[in-house]
Amino acid sequence: MIDGLMRKPSVAVPLVLRRLRAKLDDWREAQKNYNWLWHEQCEKNHAKWLASQAAAVRQVDSRQMRSKTLLNEADTAAEEVRVSCKQ
Repeated sequence: MIDGLMRKPSVAVPLVLRRLRAKLDDWREAQKNYNWLWHEQCEKNHAKWLASQAAAVRQVDSRQMRSKTLLNEADTAAEEVRVSCKQ
């Protein structure tokens, strides 16, 4: 191919361009297919990630909603109000 470009560029260049355009079309089609596959995989992985995070969120919520925690927060808030009123 390189030899043909050197000897007769007027004949070789159109052939090379045609092949390069065909290869570019092939790559674009392959990229379209891969983008679809990657999108699908990312959605699956995101759903799995959300499911794994749900357990941690539930655990934090259950700790925060315990009566002991709520009473401590209420006592802290009341103390802050008392201190701000005295000043």
